[in-house]
Formats: sequence, structure tokens, C-alpha cells
Amino acid sequence: TKVEFFRGTTKLGEDLTNPYSFIWGNAALGNHSVTARATDNDNNVTTSAAVSITVSANSSPVVIITAPLNSTQVMSGAAISITASASDANGSVAKVEFFNGTTKLGEDLTSPYGFIWSDAPAGNHALTAKATDNLGAIGTSAVINISVVDPVSPTLDAGEDKILTLPENSLTLTPSV
Repeated sequence: TKVEFFRGTTKLGEDLTNPYSFIWGNAALGNHSVTARATDNDNNVTTSAAVSITVSANSSPVVIITAPLNSTQVMSGAAISITASASDANGSVAKVEFFNGTTKLGEDLTSPYGFIWSDAPAGNHALTAKATDNLGAIGTSAVINISVVDPVSPTLDAGEDKILTLPENSLTLTPSV
């Protein structure tokens, strides 16, 4: 008629329908001994053998932007290659996302992690990478600040006006660029 679930002597919950199950949310960190106790329609009770469960914390992955370097200046129109290294001490990295401020630029699901930003507008940009592990924990890189600048056209000044008086046959000009 029902199956009850226990951690030690503490009842965690019960289920009245087959298949019998219980979702244990917010389990405390550490080792636990869990049993199930079934009661039939004649009130006969049977308790299962204990099962050991270890609940451990999922640490966040570590991610570092490896390129571009902080304070890099890039000409507008140039493709910007953003690369990152990521690792997870107690799982695996599922994806690395790349951001300009809060705007997602793209993501990569496999190592080596990278993204090519081909349409970066002129201005200052704060790049970060976020790595997500196989259990959903997220780690964020330090901010990398870059500047995208418009190309500057050179200026040319031919110098002062000169008067050439014949029969001189040469003249020195001093332009500045």
C-alpha cells in the first residue's frame, strides 16, 4: 500500500503508488544510510537493506581567457580570436560561453575552447568566459579589457609655400606626415 523512505530513523517521505520513488531534495553533505520500508494491504512491513549515499559539493569549473591579453588594442574590422582554457576538478566541462559585458557572443562545447568575434564595434569591451560543468555549476573568468579602434587616416602637410626663382634648379620641401 505504501513505501516509506528513511535516512537512519528519520522519515524522508513516502509514495503510495507503484513504481515507488522519492526525490530527496536539499540532502546535507556527507555520508547517509538510506532504507525503504514497504507496507502491504495486510499491514505486513518489510525493510530493505541499507544503501550508503555520499552527498558531496560540486565545485565550479575554472576558466581563464588566454587570448586576447588584457589591454589589447584591435583595429575595427579585424577578427578577434577569443580563446580560453577550462577545467573541472570533480566532473567535466560541458561548455564555455564568451561574453562582451552581459551580451553573449558565442560558445564552444569542446576543448580547445574558442570563438571568433568578427563584427566587434569600435570602443572599449569587457570580455569574460563562463564555463559550465556536467552538473550545472558555473565558473567565470576574470575580465579582459580590450579596445577596438577605427583606423586613422594619415595626414599630410607639404610644408611652407616656396617661391622658386630661376635660374635656381632645386628646391627643398619639408613635408610632415
